[in-house]
Amino acid sequence: MKSFVLLFFVAIVLNSCNVDKCDVYCSSGPLTLSFELLDKTTGENLFTNNTFNPEDISVLDLDNNGSSIQFAFNSENNINLINLGPFGWGTNIANYRLKVGDRNIFTLNIDAKEKTEDCCSFVQVNELEITNTGFELNPDTGIYEILVEL
Repeated sequence: MKSFVLLFFVAIVLNSCNVDKCDVYCSSGPLTLSFELLDKTTGENLFTNNTFNPEDISVLDLDNNGSSIQFAFNSENNINLINLGPFGWGTNIANYRLKVGDRNIFTLNIDAKEKTEDCCSFVQVNELEITNTGFELNPDTGIYEILVEL
């Protein structure tokens, strides 16, 4: 009987140990921004209609003497998007200029940081500014539609 009581007591003590409420991994991951360059007049994608060539794209870091920044061009299914990032994990503040050939398309200023609340990590954007162009954020896709005047 003493063994049973001792075993019962040990079982209760072990079961009452603090369980980490954050044992489930949930993270949004770093933020990537997608841009579609559209003809301001017609609304056509300027890569799809061959006005611009993806090989002529450059992204410059204005805070680092105009050094080149890596980007991704998504041409899958003829979608033709420019992806910049990641932001919020490592790169928190960025001031970039996107060019196609000699043409300045827009300047991007972003201030983002990683935050954790309720055991989940996400990126909080404190400031995001796109200048030197007109643009719209598509609420359905999250893609920034940059309106380029030709």
